[in-house]
Formats: sequence, structure tokens, C-alpha cells
Amino acid sequence: MECVGKLLEKVVTKRINTNIECFNLLPMSQFGSRPHYSTINVVATLVHKIQGMQATGHAGALLLFDISGFFDNINLGRAIQILHNKGFPTNVCDWALSFLMGHTASLKIGIYESSPFPILNGTPQGSPLLPILSTLYTSSLLEASKRWTHCDLSIYVDNGAIYAISTTTTAAASQAHQYYMKVLKWLDDNGLQADPLKMELIMFCPTHANPNLIGANILGARYTDPSLGPNHITMVSHL
Repeated sequence: MECVGKLLEKVVTKRINTNIECFNLLPMSQFGSRPHYSTINVVATLVHKIQGMQATGHAGALLLFDISGFFDNINLGRAIQILHNKGFPTNVCDWALSFLMGHTASLKIGIYESSPFPILNGTPQGSPLLPILSTLYTSSLLEASKRWTHCDLSIYVDNGAIYAISTTTTAAASQAHQYYMKVLKWLDDNGLQADPLKMELIMFCPTHANPNLIGANILGARYTDPSLGPNHITMVSHL
């Protein structure tokens, strides 16, 4: 039964992936857990944005963040509702729900082992279905980011990158922070949160930029806004 179950998971995963590609069910800004996409695509896209910014003489801000405990905190009800909203047949959604529900775990410390307790959220580790259900879960966040102005969001599974462009590094950093707060709101509404210890803000400014416009709270220092996390470092890159 275990081998048959794993084989069925792979079959369903392949069918779901085929539908996602055929009907464009994932935004192009999701680079993870999908065929023909890799970290190379993420880097190439980012380099293209930086080069475009350099050509216009503007400044850029790249805010990197990580979704804390992403796979373990996915809400099962929301995950299945997303499948429904994407147009998957009811029998597929029902199978996915039965696959995600009914898991238990127990804790063992030394010779002591607790009684099994139910796992109410999260996706099973090691399953081929895990990555695709996870990327579908954040698809609405990426769709919402399409309405952002002079700022965009890209995600590789549970790692996000906000890139903002403005006339000065201070304004670009402020804009990246503004949209990051929107991301935090979406994560909170969907049972998730960002890890403040894995956050980083990187600034890009042209070589001809006026140093007085960079801002004392950015150049070679920690960003002073506590909502960005206590340990994230700001770096300035001259292009």
C-alpha cells in the first residue's frame, strides 16, 4: 500500500503540473516547484531589472525575506479552496483533502514517548505533491503584487524578493518597506509569517548618484525600522 500510495501521488502531481502549465495557473513570478524554472531564472530576471534601473539612472532596493515554517503552517482548508478556485475537478480536490488530513505525530524524548496527536495544518514532508500545493498557496499574493507601482514581487517556493525603484535609495527603501508590510498582512491573514532573522535589504545606486541623497540610515548601516527585523543588514552596491 505504501508503494502504491507514493505512485499515486506522483501521478496526481504530474497531472496537476500539466494543468498548471497548460492553463497558466501560476504567475510567472513564482519560480519554484514548476517545470523548466530554476534559480538561474530568478537571478537572470533580477539582473535584468537592475540593468534596466541603471539605464534610467534610478536607485533600487531589493528586500529579501523568508516565510517561516512555510510547509508546516499551510492551512488545509485554504489550500483545498485554492484548488477549487483554480478550476480543478471536485474529485481531485476531495482526494487532495483526504491526502492532507488524518496525519498524526508523537514526541519522543529519551525513553518517553507521547501519545499521538493530530496534525491540523501543513503538508507531508517528502511528498511529491508538497511543492506544487505550496506554490499554489501563495499564488494570490503574487497576483495581488501585479497591481504594485514601481515595485514587484517574485517568490521561489518560500523565499521572496521585493524589488523597488525610485529616484533615490532612501525613497526606494521606503517603497520596498511599504509593500513588504502588505506582504506581512497577507501572510498573517493566511496563517503564515516572515522570519525576521532571514531578512536582508540591498540597495543599488548608480555610480553618479549624489552621496547626500543616499541617506545616513542606509549607507553602510542597519536600517532603523524595527519592523524589518533586528538583525538584517543593509548593503549598498554602486553599479
